[in-house]
Amino acid sequence: MSQICKNCGAVIADGERMCLNCGKVLPKTVKAVVREGNQFSAINQGMYQNTQMTDVKRQFSPTMAASNQTYSKERNRAAKHTFEKNKKLQTSNNSIKMNYANTDFDAQANALRPTEVETGSGNESKSKLHPIANRIGWIIAFLIFLYFAFGGIMILIARNDTYSYESSKKDPIVASTYAEAMHNYFDSGWWHYRITKGVYYTGKTESGDKYEIYFTTHDGERYVDKLYINGEKVESNNLMNSHIREMFTAPSKP
Repeated sequence: MSQICKNCGAVIADGERMCLNCGKVLPKTVKAVVREGNQFSAINQGMYQNTQMTDVKRQFSPTMAASNQTYSKERNRAAKHTFEKNKKLQTSNNSIKMNYANTDFDAQANALRPTEVETGSGNESKSKLHPIANRIGWIIAFLIFLYFAFGGIMILIARNDTYSYESSKKDPIVASTYAEAMHNYFDSGWWHYRITKGVYYTGKTESGDKYEIYFTTHDGERYVDKLYINGEKVESNNLMNSHIREMFTAPSKP
């Protein structure tokens, strides 16, 4: 394509770099190159993304609309069901008064919608039995404590009781209580309490004889009513004088 020289106005043939008439060198021409990713590509890309979002919105809009429509139907059905139920319960003299503001239609409608299945932990029955078992355990422990406390008190009373012996110069009374008498007479021994036996004492003498002594009370005075020596019951009409007196006269131990 021919050009016009700006200096002299002569016609310059295509491909020439200078004017043959005046010798003026023509300026270089720069072609505009449109590269990929120019300013219009960002606009086109944004339009493409907006188009995609619009397509997604169009795709889910019917589903959301259907879900909202189903929810509205279920809510209306729950309200109608509640109204009909209350209407049947009304009497001939009273008119039904419904308070829609206090009626939880949303909860009823949500209950009818498909939700996740609730699963139990399996400990519901255990959680009910656990407090009962704890209560029974505490009751048993309290009864055991009462038993031992009562038994200890009964043993303490028996140990500090005595029997009214008449002392003499030949055979003086050394011990003033059953505890002192048993301690002086036996080499070793223990006090016990059982519900069926009451308070009793088991002791062993220096010679190796084993005693079981059972106590009772009469007219406010404690005495021995049963005596076993080496497992055999001692038959006597007056155990206190025949066997127990010697325990009260035994020499005292440190």
